[in-house]
Amino acid sequence: MVKAPLAYKSRLQWLMVFCFGLAALTLVKTFQVQVIGDKRLSHLAKRQFDSKVLVRPRRGLILDRNGEPFAINVDAYSLAVSPKRISEKKKISQSLAKVLEIPELKIYKKINRNTEFAWIQRHVSEKQLENLKKNKMMDDNGSLVRGLWLVREEKRVYPHGDVAAHVIGDVNIDTDGIEGTELWLNSVLRGQVQSVSAIKDALGRPTFIDAVTAKLVQDGGSVQLTLDASLQFEVEKALKASIKEHRAQGGTVIVMNAVTGEILALANQPSFNPNKRSYLPSRRRNRALTDGFEPGSTMKPILMAAALKNGWKPSSLIWGGQGEFKIGEYVITEAETHEKFGWLSLTKMIQFSSNVGTAKLALKLGTQRYVEAMKVFGFGQKSGMGFPGEISGWIPNEKAKLPEITLANMGFGQGILVTPLQMIRAYASFVNGGWLVEPSLIRKPLPKKQSPPKRILSEKTARQVMAALEKVTQAEGTGIDAALEGYRVGGKTGTAQVIDPQTKRYSKSHYISSFVGFAIDVDPTFVIFTSIDKPRGVYYASKTAAPLFKKVLSATVHRFGIPRTEKILLSKETQKKKIQAHKDWSRTLDEMGISDQIKVTQAVPYLSEDAQESLSKIKGKSMSSFEKKSDGWRVPELTGFSSREVLLLLKGIPIEIKMKGFGLVSRQIPKPGKILSQGEQLKVFLKEPEEVVH
Repeated sequence: MVKAPLAYKSRLQWLMVFCFGLAALTLVKTFQVQVIGDKRLSHLAKRQFDSKVLVRPRRGLILDRNGEPFAINVDAYSLAVSPKRISEKKKISQSLAKVLEIPELKIYKKINRNTEFAWIQRHVSEKQLENLKKNKMMDDNGSLVRGLWLVREEKRVYPHGDVAAHVIGDVNIDTDGIEGTELWLNSVLRGQVQSVSAIKDALGRPTFIDAVTAKLVQDGGSVQLTLDASLQFEVEKALKASIKEHRAQGGTVIVMNAVTGEILALANQPSFNPNKRSYLPSRRRNRALTDGFEPGSTMKPILMAAALKNGWKPSSLIWGGQGEFKIGEYVITEAETHEKFGWLSLTKMIQFSSNVGTAKLALKLGTQRYVEAMKVFGFGQKSGMGFPGEISGWIPNEKAKLPEITLANMGFGQGILVTPLQMIRAYASFVNGGWLVEPSLIRKPLPKKQSPPKRILSEKTARQVMAALEKVTQAEGTGIDAALEGYRVGGKTGTAQVIDPQTKRYSKSHYISSFVGFAIDVDPTFVIFTSIDKPRGVYYASKTAAPLFKKVLSATVHRFGIPRTEKILLSKETQKKKIQAHKDWSRTLDEMGISDQIKVTQAVPYLSEDAQESLSKIKGKSMSSFEKKSDGWRVPELTGFSSREVLLLLKGIPIEIKMKGFGLVSRQIPKPGKILSQGEQLKVFLKEPEEVVH
């Protein structure tokens, strides 16, 4: 047996001692970490796997006054990536660029990062999700290739598109309000964001969330606007049609309850669709509150009210100067050269919209009394509503020493800056008995502080101005095209020149035409503002804004079922047509054997020629057998029939009848002559007929 050298044996012993010592130290350290604990290591582990996650609550809805949703939420998916887990970055970038239709370089920059997380695209569309499956980047279970995943989010959707867009506003990609009510009441709508403890996986994604704390997350509260969705739609349709007709750059309409201040409709053109993000900021402004203009002649009733408060009477006379008034080197004339007025009462001054008369009246009142009156009506200050971006406009200081020509021009609405909201608020005081109300757009939640109405005119003064404004819509008045048959209407036209930004002078081709008015002795009491911005061709308010007012007034009285206050006088020819139509209709019903099922009165308007032709075809026959074809039933001409008459005439035919509106049939789908099979649908649109007035 060979013995190991002593030196070798010694080294081996020392090695064994070292190994035993190292093992002992390892055991001690393991005991310390596992049993006793190491604060530093615990902290590092906690930083790596524990986190705080901000849980966003569900955003509240925006509703109209009747509960119709203007803004809702839908589930959406966003595509995210963990760049560190992507090995073939170039290949993945190419595939995603093809699927998402995004530039490859843009995706590659996101993937080629030294991070654990990056967004590829927020709110991926259904088409893009399908493309992910088609290109084998996602399986049927929704699992994506390594390094990619879908994050479930919430998306804001506006079901009515551009309807009331300037009031509703919109949100950013993280559903925080950036415009309109979405911004204005963002704190109410977004709810309370809650910080919740969570455990992250190796990619830094939250996997387990503290469920107890998560329950404390409060969803956003819903907001109910004062707007009426149905009226808003009709108002916007009328505004778009008027702008197209007059080839104008834009326009504004406001409908407001004159007693409560609630705004029932507010529309601006041009507009935008909050579901899309490609619109310029200029289309997103709520011009009814954020843009000022020189009002022109719509300011004249304010001047008249100021005069009445200072001792004048509606019958007080002022010299019209035969259409001309000189102030130094300046000459003030009427809008039309043929208008050469002599003595005018204040009422006639408003009815004929005399520039000379109002210029002289402004000078007689003086700067202080006139400007103080404008302040009382709310000009030169915000309404108190609080909508984002609202401006106060501009009027001079009542103690300012204004040149005579400046004060004279202010008499007919030049040299001051007002907003459409200020104008409609001022006119509301004429029809509500003299009260200045605070406009409102929100029904719920109620604002914490709301100013009560302030009396600014006596009831007598308000009634006197209202009487003058009613003359405007009657014979010889400038607003006769604003009158609506069956209703007493008051209001005022205004055709204001626009400053040319290049010459800094009033343009001879650009105008803002407006009309502010109301129906008298109706319930609810409301006031309407209409304006057309830079119409081409005919630009006078009497031919642009006044007819638009009539359309909006008609839509408003129909929407709220406001009965007529005046009798309709029909021409003799019209009355003969009605009587003959009633006789023909009654005879037809007798021959069909259903005259006892329907009541025919003189109140039923006469039928159209097409409807009378249809009646002549069906006399003495049953509708069930009439026009029966082998493949179905031929659709008859129904124009001019009432809804009840349609149901009776089509009784027994196995088709679905869908009706919309009220009054008489104005349109039908499909058109007369088409064949309908069993179970198919016939759509009938009804509308209250226009009657001839003399």
